[in-house]
Amino acid sequence: MRKVFSSLLACAMAVSVTACASTSTPVATTAAQTEQAEETTEAPVQDAKYKAGTYTGKAAGKNGDITVEVTVSDDAITEVKVTDHQETEGISDPAISDIPDAIVKNQSLGIDAVSGATITSNAILAAVEAALTEAGADVDALKNVEVAAKEAGEDIEETADVVVVGAGGAGLAAAAAAEQAGASVIVLEKMPTIGGNSALGEGTYNVADPEMLELTGAKTTPDLEKEVEDALAETPKNDDHKALIEKVKKDFDEWKASGTDTLFDSANWHALQTYIGGGEIGDVPLIETYATGAVDAYKWLTEDIGVPFKTDYIFMAVGGKWQRGHQIDLEKAEGKEGDNGGRIYTNMLQETAEKLGAKIYTDADVKEILKDDSGRATGAVAERSDGSKITVHANKGVVLATGGFAANSDLVNKYSNGVITTTRTSCAASSTGDGIALAEALGANFVDLDQIQVHPLGDPVDGCVAEFVGNWLGAQYYVYVNKEGQRFVKEDGTRYEMSMAELQQTDGEMYLIVDSSQITDDRQDQIDSLIEKGRTVKADTIEELAEKIDVDPTTLKETIDKYNEGMKNGKDEFGKATSAESTIEKAPFYASIRTTTVHHTMGGVQIDSDAHVINKDGDVIPGLYAAGEFTGGIHGNNRLGGNAYPDIITFGRIAGTNVAAE
Repeated sequence: MRKVFSSLLACAMAVSVTACASTSTPVATTAAQTEQAEETTEAPVQDAKYKAGTYTGKAAGKNGDITVEVTVSDDAITEVKVTDHQETEGISDPAISDIPDAIVKNQSLGIDAVSGATITSNAILAAVEAALTEAGADVDALKNVEVAAKEAGEDIEETADVVVVGAGGAGLAAAAAAEQAGASVIVLEKMPTIGGNSALGEGTYNVADPEMLELTGAKTTPDLEKEVEDALAETPKNDDHKALIEKVKKDFDEWKASGTDTLFDSANWHALQTYIGGGEIGDVPLIETYATGAVDAYKWLTEDIGVPFKTDYIFMAVGGKWQRGHQIDLEKAEGKEGDNGGRIYTNMLQETAEKLGAKIYTDADVKEILKDDSGRATGAVAERSDGSKITVHANKGVVLATGGFAANSDLVNKYSNGVITTTRTSCAASSTGDGIALAEALGANFVDLDQIQVHPLGDPVDGCVAEFVGNWLGAQYYVYVNKEGQRFVKEDGTRYEMSMAELQQTDGEMYLIVDSSQITDDRQDQIDSLIEKGRTVKADTIEELAEKIDVDPTTLKETIDKYNEGMKNGKDEFGKATSAESTIEKAPFYASIRTTTVHHTMGGVQIDSDAHVINKDGDVIPGLYAAGEFTGGIHGNNRLGGNAYPDIITFGRIAGTNVAAE
């Protein structure tokens, strides 16, 4: 029987968070159906296992159909090739290369799914099964053919200045920064590929950028200015909050004195919004380090690492609260538009780190952090899937960047005190909280583990938070309606408030509607693909759109008309910031069904502004650093949309730089 190494099969991120699984049935055709049969298929031999020839099979992967070509002789599978797929580069590569080879080597369909690429693995196996069925194979017998166990490799023992646990965005940023600072680095990653959860997202990077706001013509409005004024008028929760309010007031007064009509922003305002948006329970000094550090980290990414960002676009991410989202320029990076910019960070950080001398071991699941008699972190021990071990001794220290635990439904249920029961998640299969036990063994303190973010824009099938028309647009251009065709929440609210409102609607689902006013021609191929996959529906009128999503046309038309009137007259019934640019008036119109999904775990190990891990007594654990979603204290009870990448890059860089200086 096939083994599936994922706690959440339906949501294992075999590929991009921008993808959603299809439910089509595996199909097969022989090559003889597309070419002359005598050219591809020999006459059957009596008592043969197969009808010799070449056959094609197809099954639904994560991003669309996966097509395979299977060649058989009378008694053997001689070749399996994946000939067409839309799976995400990097994440799915091991499945696409290893599964076909294993089928041929073992003459079996009882092949284990590749960890972290479960859906892709299963789709390849299903497509091959369809092809072999056409070839006359006994597929049940093939599924029961025993697969040879991996031969144990040799144990490895090495020494470096720094050990980084986890090769996602935070870990790779730490590795690159430590190498830049002159330290030797070894990275240990449990999955067969690098990237982790960071490689799956669209890559939005929130950072205060007044110059970009001016360049792109982003304008202030009375509603947006009132949001700043309301935040400044709050009674401070503590002295740090009070000091931050004073910093923002100074920035805001200087902005007003300038007489500009460009939208206001500053790193201090970014920090204050992060604190307020997180329920005012975060660590203010840590948040300030994050928001100001994001500015320097953005410059580091562009100048040192070479990450290409769009230079003429800045937007508000879903739940982002402000227009400061910077988007990866995928056309420059890969030649075409898309939604999966996260892998650009991880690929380029890996390239930089390795060029500088870092060594990265994949299939290296860390089971222990070594320490000396004084309690200092001095290395790590990892196990590989073949049973061998890797022991790395660290001269300077260890960086933990193991990610969150959104894909571990047991931990989600435990830390939410049973409140969150869904197994849908947008996160990678690797997000299982492994670092918690590692840090606990060293006496680390944890904060906010009960703060788990549910995202309102998950796909009902697999929890992914993209793959809909408009994913690349700012939230100000969205309208949400329930299955009765009525609005129920402001579209520019926090993810928490939108998700809680969504859960109260019929089936806990809603439709996200956009028009064509902000859609550019370079997105047309992507839109056509989304419609073909059934992710989005398209219509030339609101009434036609209503019929396609089974909503009363009169009700939906009244809802959209009322919304448009509010956007134009400056007063929205749900409190959304108003702008005439946010109306839904230009055909064609698009609607996509959405639901809630576990998206981010805000809590984790406690760190200080230098990324040191703090123990239960409030002291630094010597030699131990942490960064990324594994840490807590920054996002409070709600992470603002677009704040994840600047967090992982900023603190990954801080951790790498500081551990190198030990």
